[in-house]
Amino acid sequence: MIPGTSDTSGKFRMLTRYHFIAGLPRAGLVLLSALLGQNPRFVAGTDSPAADLFNDLLERYSDGGACAGLLEEDQGLALLRAALDSVYQARPPGAVVFDTNPDWLAHVDTLVRLYPLSRFIICVRNPASIVNSFALSDGIGSDGPALAGYADKLVDEDGVIGRQLMALRDALSSRHAERMLVLDYDRLADDPDEVLDVIYDFLREPAFPHDVNNVELDGDAGPIKRSGNLNILPTRMILQLSGRAFWRNLKRTQATLLLGRAR
Repeated sequence: MIPGTSDTSGKFRMLTRYHFIAGLPRAGLVLLSALLGQNPRFVAGTDSPAADLFNDLLERYSDGGACAGLLEEDQGLALLRAALDSVYQARPPGAVVFDTNPDWLAHVDTLVRLYPLSRFIICVRNPASIVNSFALSDGIGSDGPALAGYADKLVDEDGVIGRQLMALRDALSSRHAERMLVLDYDRLADDPDEVLDVIYDFLREPAFPHDVNNVELDGDAGPIKRSGNLNILPTRMILQLSGRAFWRNLKRTQATLLLGRAR
């Protein structure tokens, strides 16, 4: 320890609560982070390198990694914890940190060991709406075979949607499901005030007066607007993709569900 200083890092770390925002692409992760970021006690960015750093350390020091066996278990956990603490080293005392990355769902067990008070907000959306959004932004036409092939790649187990669907299913069937709040994009867009009330209760945080009519996204501030309604998917494909929204049919779960009406 440097003379004349006191070791307050441990106490400082204990004052910080870490929560994780994950889920499907184009399902409101950025919007939710922007809303939560209005609270001065909350740190809620969307471009954090924490998940990438966390993954790199896991690969390097876990079994089979280049540095496997060099650290005791407690040392490894301390190193993983330090990854987030370092990324958010400028946080104010007593901050509540929300790190946003879809890959967090693959590490729920480890994150709960590191942060016993952590909670997970999982953003979901009708897969048909997500595919439609990707197709529009990528300039995919309404040609049936081409559109079908494009959708299949997205929802394949290695696709950007399919991979997260599998991670979400695993997370909701885990013993940590009670720590998870599943938030549908449509519910967030339609009832942001109600959603925020439930989130604050779920996190056991004191209420804060958010301004849902002045949300800053991409440098512009304004009211919440539902993204693109133009639909280029045929009805049969919409029905098939909508059937992948398994969270709508969960019979028994300890997770908190905030779902919008089926679309």
